[in-house]
Amino acid sequence: MMRRVLVLGSAVLILLAGLSSTAMADEVTDRMERSVGVVYSGEQSVICDQPDGRHSEVFEVGQNETGVIVTVDPRGTRRAAKALMLSTDLGDQYTIRMTEPDTVLGRPVDVVEIVDGNQTRVRLSFDVESSVLLMSEIFNGDGSTYCTTRFVAFTPGVAGPAEGAEVVAHGEASEAPPRNDPALPARLAGFDRLKLTLGSEPDVLSAFYGDGVFTFQLTNSARPISVPELDRQPRVTIDGHQYQRIFELGRVVYAWNTGLGGYVLVGELPVDVQERVLAELPDPKSRGFFERLWDDLFG
Repeated sequence: MMRRVLVLGSAVLILLAGLSSTAMADEVTDRMERSVGVVYSGEQSVICDQPDGRHSEVFEVGQNETGVIVTVDPRGTRRAAKALMLSTDLGDQYTIRMTEPDTVLGRPVDVVEIVDGNQTRVRLSFDVESSVLLMSEIFNGDGSTYCTTRFVAFTPGVAGPAEGAEVVAHGEASEAPPRNDPALPARLAGFDRLKLTLGSEPDVLSAFYGDGVFTFQLTNSARPISVPELDRQPRVTIDGHQYQRIFELGRVVYAWNTGLGGYVLVGELPVDVQERVLAELPDPKSRGFFERLWDDLFG
C-alpha cells in the first residue's frame, strides 16, 4: 500500500508518519499534517542518553502559518525547516496503540505509542487543541530511553522566532535514477530506500532510508572516504569491527571503508538499530600496518 509520509523537522529527529494500514495510523498521520501551519512559539528541551554520555540542550522554537519551523540553539544559531512529503511502501513491523490521556505543561494531550513486537519504540504526546507534538520519547530495544524531546514552554498563536521566517533554498542534490546497487540496496535491515541522489563527485551516491519510524542517510563512494570531524575520534569496536563514530544531540555519524568503497551513515537511530543496520552492510577492511603505525605515532 502506497502511503503518504510526513517528515517533521525538529531540533533532533525526523519522524515518519504512515506506519501501517490501520485507521489509527491514518489518525496519527492526519494529526501531524494538521499541526503543520499551526502558529506557536516556545522552548523545547532535548535530552539524549547515548553511548558516549548524556547530551542535552534547550532550544527556542516557533512555527509560522506557512509551516516553517525555526529553532534557535543556546549559541544563537537559527535553523529553519519545513515539513516534507514523501511516499513509500511500509510493512507491518510496527503497530500503534492509544494509551491513557495525559498532560504536558498542564495541557491535555493524546498519547500514542508505536510498538515493535512487545517493545514500545516511540511515545508521542499530541496537544488535543492544536495537534502539535508536545513531547516525543524514543526508546532503545532494551526499553531504556534514548531521546526525549519536550516543550518546556508553549504559546499557541505566537510565531516567536519563526515570525516571517522562510526556508532558504540552497539547491537540492540531483536525484539518481532507480538502480540495483549492491552498495546501497533497495532494502536494508528492515528499511526501504526512499530516495537515491548523486553526490558532488561522479562516484558518490547517497540514499535516504526509512522504516516508517526511523530514518538514516547512507553515502557510498567508490574511493575511501575521510570525514575530518571524525579523524581525531577514537575508533569504536562493534561486533569485532572498527568504525569511526561521533554522537551529536540525538544523531550519530559513522564512517568506514570497505571493499565496496567508503561509507558514511548519518541517522537519528537508537543504539540497537544502529548496530542492526551496520551488521547488514559490508564490514570495515582490516587496517594495514602503516595505518596502525601512523595512529600509534600520531593518534
